[in-house]
Amino acid sequence: MKNIVAVITILLTLSCKAQIVPLDTDEWEVPSGSYFKDIQNEMDKFVGTWAYTTQNETLTLTIQKRQMVYTGKHYEDLLIGEYHYVKNGVEIINTLPLLNDNMIIGHNHNISGNFFIPINLFVNCNNCSPSEKRIKLHFSDPQRDYLSVSIILRYLLNESNPNKMTATVFANDGVMLPYDGAPTSPRVPYGEYLMVKQ
Repeated sequence: MKNIVAVITILLTLSCKAQIVPLDTDEWEVPSGSYFKDIQNEMDKFVGTWAYTTQNETLTLTIQKRQMVYTGKHYEDLLIGEYHYVKNGVEIINTLPLLNDNMIIGHNHNISGNFFIPINLFVNCNNCSPSEKRIKLHFSDPQRDYLSVSIILRYLLNESNPNKMTATVFANDGVMLPYDGAPTSPRVPYGEYLMVKQ
């Protein structure tokens, strides 16, 4: 009897472990409960606080990596973040305090995702190397959550002192405005920002 209980316990333990697959695996290729893992730790280079600063504007992004976040169907490694934007000395938006809110999980942050993209998908990259990995994340403006906006992060390989990356904010297709005259862009302007790691 002890042997039967031991075998059943081992089988249950093995069946509860998630199948680990690389992040770029198609979801329909793996069973429910799989773990989409950042196996090569490609996300790690984007983690931290980054700032873009000019004479009249500042954009600060704080990015964190969360591991094995449950989505309801599977587990995944995920970058999440929040941001702060100031123009002409006036704070336009600041979602950074939400980063420490334990009630906000996974994709509910204003920056979130894990989609590594090919060189010229969504935003062209003429000087990207073929092996370079850029990541596309959801980028939300809480006052304009009807907008479909993304941000692409590109870590600059030859800029290590200090570390730099570009952050390109752009509109996705298919925005449906909730009312006539509704703003058509987030409070952080569309475009590319050269970010320096703080």
